[in-house]
Amino acid sequence: CLWSVANSNHPATQVPRRTLGSTGESVSCIGLGGSHIGSDKVSDVEAIRIIREAIDRGITFLDNSWDYHDGRSESLMGRALAEGYRKRAFLMTKFDGRDKSSAARQIAESLRRLRTDHVDLLQFHEVIRFDDVDRFFAPGGAVEALREARD
Repeated sequence: CLWSVANSNHPATQVPRRTLGSTGESVSCIGLGGSHIGSDKVSDVEAIRIIREAIDRGITFLDNSWDYHDGRSESLMGRALAEGYRKRAFLMTKFDGRDKSSAARQIAESLRRLRTDHVDLLQFHEVIRFDDVDRFFAPGGAVEALREARD
């Protein structure tokens, strides 16, 4: 997936798109991650400019996480997605909660910070402990919060 950003006059349609797994959703094959957006090395103005310019140039896949920079990354992305930009993006975020209540709280916080009533994809984040998957799918586990959020 190659794309030159040297010329700012590239039409958005030049960013290659791919179907995301079996979802049927077409997204840009280049995504913009939120981790660096919330860093103290990037000003609010610059972060919003980066996100909007990426979308204007055809990048539709935006990745974030509930815990990037204590929520600052999601807040900045939410601000950038105002004024019609949300409709042009495939928005995903991740959460760390392993049980239903912590996952539901984190999902609600993400939606508030991202200034949207839905995200297009939610992922479990940092599946690094031996029992993480068992905890997700156990009664009262995080998957119950995902099902309720979907419904």
